[in-house]
Amino acid sequence: MNLAYSLKCLGHDPIPFVFTGRDLDDDYQAHLSRMAIDQDGIVRVETAPHSSHAFIFTDIKGNQFTGFYPGPTRTPEFEMHLRRVIHEKHAIDYAIIAPDIPANMIAAAGILKGGGTPFLTDPGQGITDFSATDCQTLVELSNRIIMNQFEYDTLRRHTDVDNITELVITAGSRGARWACNDSEGNESAVVPIRPLDPTGCGDAFRAGYVHAQLLGASYRDAVRCGAVVASINIESFGAQEHHLDNFVERYIAAWNERPSWL
Repeated sequence: MNLAYSLKCLGHDPIPFVFTGRDLDDDYQAHLSRMAIDQDGIVRVETAPHSSHAFIFTDIKGNQFTGFYPGPTRTPEFEMHLRRVIHEKHAIDYAIIAPDIPANMIAAAGILKGGGTPFLTDPGQGITDFSATDCQTLVELSNRIIMNQFEYDTLRRHTDVDNITELVITAGSRGARWACNDSEGNESAVVPIRPLDPTGCGDAFRAGYVHAQLLGASYRDAVRCGAVVASINIESFGAQEHHLDNFVERYIAAWNERPSWL
């Protein structure tokens, strides 16, 4: 949902696809309605008591320790509902496969690849639940993968990552690097004006990266865009409290240029 929030703030019309438990409350649905975020892809599983949860502890240096529960377990209805949403929405420009249990991520990658929808795979904190076979299958299905350094190190212990067409690796305050087709490089992080809370900055980076990609930006500029959105996110408490009304100004201030796509 963090990705959907930032993408909506950047002017897109995201369609979150997620299975929730019975604890999806009215207040959060009202928040989505205020943001005018499409809720047709939100599927409540009445037999499941809990939605996905992340419990995050942040130390004084900004390091985070996360416990992640991915939500309702595997259900045969997952693929049916994903195909339904894709069919009903007709024109989907791009998809992001967010962290989930291996079976769901692999199924989503297969459906999207089979339908010709470009997508970015983000194994995230779910990577520790993947077997070597799961890792190999997901990589084979995914042309574009984004992850942090720990997740990258975990993935490459299990499978060959050299043939990934588009690979972005984030490293927090050390910035991010990319190896995409014939382009590779690294960019520094953008220093926030007043850092408050790093929670959700990884999702904010991914939203900024995808935003720039959809506008035809280069890989370098997409990484820069992600860094700016992540920096703005850090200046608010929580992962869906930041505003991006001044995004263009912040991008120009950070990188001293305004590219044609911006």
